[in-house]
Amino acid sequence: MNNRFTDIKQIFVEGNVFDYVNLDKSTLTYEKLAQSILKPLKLILFYGKPGTGKTFLLRKIYNDLHKKHPIIFFPQPFFHEVQFLTSLYEEIFNDEAPKISGYEHFLKLYKERSASYEKVAVTVLLDEAQLYPDDLIEKIRLMADTRLFKFLFTIHKTGKEDVLAKEYFTTRIWESIELPNSSVAELQIYLEKKFLFHNRFEYLALFKPNQIRYIFGLTRGNLRTVNKLLYKLFEIYEYYEANKPTLTRGKYANTKYIQMAAIDSGLIHA
Repeated sequence: MNNRFTDIKQIFVEGNVFDYVNLDKSTLTYEKLAQSILKPLKLILFYGKPGTGKTFLLRKIYNDLHKKHPIIFFPQPFFHEVQFLTSLYEEIFNDEAPKISGYEHFLKLYKERSASYEKVAVTVLLDEAQLYPDDLIEKIRLMADTRLFKFLFTIHKTGKEDVLAKEYFTTRIWESIELPNSSVAELQIYLEKKFLFHNRFEYLALFKPNQIRYIFGLTRGNLRTVNKLLYKLFEIYEYYEANKPTLTRGKYANTKYIQMAAIDSGLIHA
């Protein structure tokens, strides 16, 4: 059933780290993050709703700074202290870690091996920090108190579990940075850059202004939800192109197809 819409829908596959679209909100947040990392802060909180692009920004921060500053990025959460400390040791020294028994042992090993190094705090970027167990978060806080390390916690802010209310975040964080959802104008830019990046110039004018606003209303500017909706939209077009091609010949996107995609994505109910 492959046709021209088969490739178009792949543009909106979630999780392609090389397909980053820079928006105003991302640029401003990036600058705040970069400045905070270079400040003598112990703990930084970076938060936003799922799908706002936090992980993309973390990867960009890491890629831009790791050659100039000691910085480590852990995209997946850890659930055990020894596992975390072992991985941290190996990332810092680019070497297999000895058997580490716990926090005090790790600090001893670290100080011994880094004694001849320039005393610059290692910055550790922790994605999905809301999943870390409380006892490990407490050890991380103690590590930050040594001034040998500073940590950036990245968390989801959701209605069901507002992790900002947790005591170890609200009372110990030195700086908080939020990444908001996109605006209508940013959504327009996002779609344009997506098509341009994939050399699909002919699709730049596919959506009328009122359809952009409609998509924004459905997704509330959440880019992960936008990707999910548009993937389903072009999957619908893919089907019609294969079975009823006359239904895909319009200059603009069919609003009924957007509604069908929204129903299938659970954004509206039939």
